[in-house]
Order: sequence, then C-alpha cells, then structure tokens
Amino acid sequence: MIVVADASPVIFLAKLDRLALIMDLFPGTVLIPESVRRELVQESIPFEERQRIVAFLKHCRGETVRTRRFSTAALSTADRHVLALAGKHPKSLLLTDDRLVRRIAMAEGLRVAGTLGVIIRAAEAKIMSRKQARLAIESLVGDHQLRISVDLYQEAMLQLRG
Repeated sequence: MIVVADASPVIFLAKLDRLALIMDLFPGTVLIPESVRRELVQESIPFEERQRIVAFLKHCRGETVRTRRFSTAALSTADRHVLALAGKHPKSLLLTDDRLVRRIAMAEGLRVAGTLGVIIRAAEAKIMSRKQARLAIESLVGDHQLRISVDLYQEAMLQLRG
C-alpha cells in the first residue's frame, strides 16, 4: 500500500508517541513531499516530537513534487503537493487533517484518512485498546489543540465505545 502523508497527522501522532501506527496499519510505502518534510523538521516543533518525526522520516520516501494543479490561494504549497502526489498514485491513502484538502481529495476520488481515523483503525485492529484510543483523542483535543467539530469528536467516541 502507498500512503501519502501530510504534516498534521505525523505531528499529532508524534505528540502521542504513536507514529508507528502508520507503519503498523498501512504496511508499504509512505511518501512525503519534500515541502511537507520541511514543515515536519522546523525548529518550532518541540525537540522531543521532532526527534520522533526525524526517526519516522527515515522509513519514508521523500518526493519532490512540482505542480500547477490545485493552484488556489486557499491551499499551501505543501497541500498542493500532497494532493498532486496522491493523484499520481490513485490507489494510495492520503493522510491529512485539513478539511479543504480532504474535500478536494474525495472529489478527485482519492481515499482519505486523518489522525482520528488512524487511531480508530488502531483500536479496531487491536493495536491499541479502545480506552487507549479514547484517551489519545482526548489528549489531542484537550492538550494538543487538534481542532475538530463537536460532531466529529462525538462520532469518534461512539466508534470507540466498548
């Protein structure tokens, strides 16, 4: 399987020290546009998280992407690059939390998952317990400023009942 990763799921999973979930759930190749890689190693990311990310990136394949497609002021360069890279691999899974990127990707017929989807899949695969998954989501929302709607939060918690 090919996974194209945007920055936010990598950053949020690094905050939880759960980056291994990506490799565990989606064995294969993780592609990261160079523009996203640059975002992931910025000095503004706390040192411990950045160390986790750097270790994770060693298992990923960096890709240089040049595209004029998706050229709108609403999308960053990195957003355009993850969309273009996922489009080059139509059977890939795009990992992103960005609502606009998700909408465009789905309109293009691409498969999409976000940080919450990774955590829920990990619980379904019994890689982590449902309780651990609920606590992880609570930590992301409460401690790490993952911005999601109340409806999405409630839906995730419903899926993790048990």
